[in-house]
Amino acid sequence: MKCNNSLTMGFLFTIILLCLVSLPLASADWPMYHSDTSHSGVGAGNSTIDPTLLWRHGTGNQIWSSPAVAGDVVYIGSNDGNVYALNASTGSTVWTYATGGEVRSSPSVVAGTVYFGSMDNKVYAVSASTGSLIWSYLTGNDTDSSPTVVGGVVYIGSLDGNVYALNAANGSLLWNYTTGSVVVSSPAVVNGVVYVGSMDHYVYALNASTGAIVWRYATGGAVYSPPAVVGGVVYVGSWDYKVYALNSTSGGFLWSYATGNYANACPAVDGKTVYVGSRDGRVYALNASNGVLIWNFTTGNTIGSSPAVVNDVIYIGSTDGKVYALNASSGAEIWSYQTSGAVVSSPAIVGGVIYLGSWDGYVYALGNPSAPSLLQQVWVPQPLSAVEAVGITAVALGAVSVVLSLVSNPLSVLGEQAGQKAEGLVPDSLKEWLGDVVSSKQKTEIEKKNAPLFRPTKPEVLAYATSIILLAIAFSYVKISSLDQLWALLPVFFGTSILVGFVQKYMAIVFLRRRGVWSEHRIWPLGFVLFLLTTFAFKVPFSSPTRSAHQSTKATERLLARAAGLEILIGLAFAGFFFLLLKGGFTAIGGAGLAMCVIGALSGTFPVKPMSGKDIFDYSKRRWAELFMIVVIVFGAWLFLL
Repeated sequence: MKCNNSLTMGFLFTIILLCLVSLPLASADWPMYHSDTSHSGVGAGNSTIDPTLLWRHGTGNQIWSSPAVAGDVVYIGSNDGNVYALNASTGSTVWTYATGGEVRSSPSVVAGTVYFGSMDNKVYAVSASTGSLIWSYLTGNDTDSSPTVVGGVVYIGSLDGNVYALNAANGSLLWNYTTGSVVVSSPAVVNGVVYVGSMDHYVYALNASTGAIVWRYATGGAVYSPPAVVGGVVYVGSWDYKVYALNSTSGGFLWSYATGNYANACPAVDGKTVYVGSRDGRVYALNASNGVLIWNFTTGNTIGSSPAVVNDVIYIGSTDGKVYALNASSGAEIWSYQTSGAVVSSPAIVGGVIYLGSWDGYVYALGNPSAPSLLQQVWVPQPLSAVEAVGITAVALGAVSVVLSLVSNPLSVLGEQAGQKAEGLVPDSLKEWLGDVVSSKQKTEIEKKNAPLFRPTKPEVLAYATSIILLAIAFSYVKISSLDQLWALLPVFFGTSILVGFVQKYMAIVFLRRRGVWSEHRIWPLGFVLFLLTTFAFKVPFSSPTRSAHQSTKATERLLARAAGLEILIGLAFAGFFFLLLKGGFTAIGGAGLAMCVIGALSGTFPVKPMSGKDIFDYSKRRWAELFMIVVIVFGAWLFLL
């Protein structure tokens, strides 16, 4: 297959996309306490946020919980016993879930599920979209630790003195580790190790798979503070009035810094500097390497809020009722915003908006009046959800393909005599139906190759219309938090899906027809089902509801491989085009088109029937491997760097 020029074009688009993706764009989510599993407290952004009140939403009691933000929804607990899911743009209620106690735990939102603890002794998992209960787990005491979810496991502490590891899917206990006192600290999980503090004065490092102790370090006081683990160092506060830096591998002491009171909050670490609040009312900036003080800033009362760092600005709450924005380099106050109660909730910052709670019972959204709307926000799925969608599609395609092969050719796995007997057991009509479902086998007569090259046939018109409609609805659905938002996205996404669902496919079809191979675009039943399944189960529209099929005596392996490669490379070219639109300010169409093209390119390279990648794989495994690596690199860049 001579597609060196095409492959070179693919490499160029990959390089361009990687370079452009590396430029700063606003993070799509703040999915758990202090931003991520390491508790770094660092978010993305390219401008200083203004303290303009965009909305506030009242709950029935004080708010200690810190918000999580995922998919244009803010999730936060209240001492009224409820967890609230609020529209991030308007503050309107999406749903509430009532527990049997105060909810001081901060939610963690992973793969469409919200995890949190309650003062009713339970850990909960509820649906992120509906708030319906998935499971709950009863601990031995109140749970106001905030969960960290990694690799299908929920890690959380309890006032019964245990650190728990629970199966994220069903809540079953995987292991628990008993410390010498209550555990309020929220675990950080990095490189297979769980880091957590206990009121028994120790900081613990536990094996994430088994719960076995790796090391523990004794401070001079109770450890209420959640640790932040960045660059191989554990940063944590203690009730001995000190902030500690410990080697994450060995637990060895690196340095400590003495504040004027308890350091309850989690430090934020941007790589070079550690930012932490203390009950002495000060915010401290310390050199991350040696703990030397860079600056401190005094608020009007104690600090229990953990700082968030975005674009060289520190955002933090104080029990004086204010939210402060401080220059990260100098500590100078940029602004402050007064609420009506103490602020111990830690800010979550997404898309130029600060979300946090106050003891006045309100959830606040502060930001620039021109903060990105839903149309201006870039959608990228949670990596775990994307991996699950890719995996289930690959497994399903492989399994159905094997079944079809066995039904169509039992001789391949049975002896000749047994195979001949088995062959008659399967009706020809069933074989034909399975073939249609799996590969959309066409019944086009050979003489129909004389039909107009550029005019879509009636079945193709139906297939294009189906593809356009489903792409528009699916990629609108995964971006919204409530159905009323769908109508704002559909017009723009219809335009995008026309480019992807029609123009891209049409170019590949015409390429084959001009070379004497009758090729048509048809509805693909199996792909249709997989597309809907991945959309609703994982919020990652994968597979495709339609595909191209070919029938001609001229459809050689070489020609079909070239056509398949061209179709994938056209998809990458379109991805580059949409990314340029995204960077040019056309966020909605650029972001949606980029997602459609990158996902479509990856699914197309699967080397199983009836995907395009199979044609390339059969002709040249080396060419397939080259193209597959290009697509995986682009997919990874889109998924992890955008």
